[in-house]
Amino acid sequence: MSVLLETNAGNLVIDLLVDSAPTESRTFIALCLSKFYHYSPFVNVRKDVAVDSGNPCFPDPIAAPQPNKYIDYTPSSRLNPEKVGQVLFASNGDKFSPEFSISLGPVTDIRGHVFGAIGEGFTTLEYISDCVLDETGRPLKDIRILHTFVLDDPFSLLLEAPPSPYPTQKQIDSFRLLLDESALEDIKAESHALTLEVLGDLPSAKIQPSEKVLFICKLNPVTTEDDLRLIFQRFGDITSVEIIRDRATGHSLCYGFIEFTSKSAVERAYRKMEGAIIDDRKVHVDFSQSTKRKRNRNEFT
Repeated sequence: MSVLLETNAGNLVIDLLVDSAPTESRTFIALCLSKFYHYSPFVNVRKDVAVDSGNPCFPDPIAAPQPNKYIDYTPSSRLNPEKVGQVLFASNGDKFSPEFSISLGPVTDIRGHVFGAIGEGFTTLEYISDCVLDETGRPLKDIRILHTFVLDDPFSLLLEAPPSPYPTQKQIDSFRLLLDESALEDIKAESHALTLEVLGDLPSAKIQPSEKVLFICKLNPVTTEDDLRLIFQRFGDITSVEIIRDRATGHSLCYGFIEFTSKSAVERAYRKMEGAIIDDRKVHVDFSQSTKRKRNRNEFT
């Protein structure tokens, strides 16, 4: 019951409160599956208090996928003032918005209803809390959501996830770096690869995401790296297998990466293993679209 947010500042794993906040959890999963949050910036940073995100149209008002910005629901989970990393939808009485907040410290004055908690990524939260801000609380160097992965969907929404979208021109126009205007205009004129470099998803526009890495999620917690290697080696030679684990407990977070020696092996594995049953779980596989996996490994170890 968790979702992975990949950002250019590090990864965040949100554990959803599906029992105490089912409506909010279901809505958040649906929004993540539809790639709604891609390129949403983190804004309104209040050090050791909270940060907001979830508006891909920023700085314009959110264009919600629902007829109205706010979604009807029955208020459920309440804020725990002692807990860091709580995830809340913005609320307006008995309605909530797709925009969300994450608590950065023990707080009592955030309006909203909790639907999840950060399970991994506290180093990323510390980075966000400590970054240099402008007068509105926006980081001077953008921090944005690059990809969303649903690691476990207890609602079995079975939505057909679209491919990760390219940023729109309006989103590109809103990107911000510690550069002067002329340099920023030059960057905006570059290709999509350079746009991803600006966001931090690529260390260089000349370095492409690996075509030899397969992302896998919705794993059974008992599944091991050796199990995956045994199952996937029939598609080609494997360089490495990594299941991401909770750094405190060592328990599987039910997703990982399989690196092959060839692109063709990845393609064969993708065609054959999407929706396959491994240890009584129907797994999801996808092409890994980021170079950040190895650079962010310390986030999970």
